[in-house]
Amino acid sequence: MFSFSLPRSQRNLYFWFLAFASFLVVVSMMTLLGAASELSNASADLKNLRVVSPNLEDFVNTQSIDFRLNNNNSQRRLKPTDIPKLADDAIVPVGLDEAVNRAFQFFAEFENKRFKPILTVTLPVIESVESGSPAEVAGLKSGDIVLFVNSAKIESVMGFYLALNEKPTSEVTLKLLRNKRDNISVVMRIAGRVPMNDSNCGIKFVTPADAVYLTEQETKRQADLYRRDMLSAIPIDWRADAANSLMQTAKRLNLIAKGVIDPSGANAAKVQSKDVLVWHHKKFLENIDSYLSQRRKLENRSTSYLTVMGDAVVGFVSSLLIATIALGLFWYQRQVSGKKS
Repeated sequence: MFSFSLPRSQRNLYFWFLAFASFLVVVSMMTLLGAASELSNASADLKNLRVVSPNLEDFVNTQSIDFRLNNNNSQRRLKPTDIPKLADDAIVPVGLDEAVNRAFQFFAEFENKRFKPILTVTLPVIESVESGSPAEVAGLKSGDIVLFVNSAKIESVMGFYLALNEKPTSEVTLKLLRNKRDNISVVMRIAGRVPMNDSNCGIKFVTPADAVYLTEQETKRQADLYRRDMLSAIPIDWRADAANSLMQTAKRLNLIAKGVIDPSGANAAKVQSKDVLVWHHKKFLENIDSYLSQRRKLENRSTSYLTVMGDAVVGFVSSLLIATIALGLFWYQRQVSGKKS
């Protein structure tokens, strides 16, 4: 009877073919799992990517003080150790408008804490009058000393600010001392029934350099300016984050010990809220640019890993097909060998 037998070398060939096909399956599977892992990591990094909020300690490195201009060798830069930390439960995000309002309330408290003692003992001597302002229209002049605001006696610059903002109206009567001998009365009026305050009356007093006192009206005005000029420049998706970040920064600034920032102190740190505000805005925009750059890189990585994963899937399917053929040939060879025996 006719019988079919395979040479031993051919039987060994089927075995090695199956072994090679199995190796291809293992390699392609490892490649596929590796690509899937890299894609998963890239997706997780993309999901966790955030715009980093400016850190007030970083503001220290941006400070520049020219002692020759200040003529005060006791002034120094703010130190990271001067800035208090906030407890985790003190960092509670709020709505955009509320965050902006709170931020500027903290800024106002900070500035007023610095200069209120000085302005309380500073005589209300007018240094200059803004052109076209209610003060100029009323006839106020440089060198005039404010004696009364309406019926309230004024003895300091701080007293003027408090009296002007106690009952805001569009018409204010002032009694002045001019040329150290003449007592005169003038009336300042502002059009449109707009309440008069220290920012729109047009009076600048003789005060120490950088000395300010932020009233409630001035604080609201500065918050509105921030919304118009700075917040509008931030992409809308990050405005709430920017406002909350500013609020936390202003809160930390306001918590700095008074002895550190007191301008009359022996070793006071020179820091102003307006400088912090400008720095925070610039830094937040830089961090958005950095976020977008990192996001593009992660998206490109994900696209690359998707391509690799697609190739790995094709390789894995192909290796399975080859392994199936190899297994079939090997099984057939075993069947033939079994019949022969």
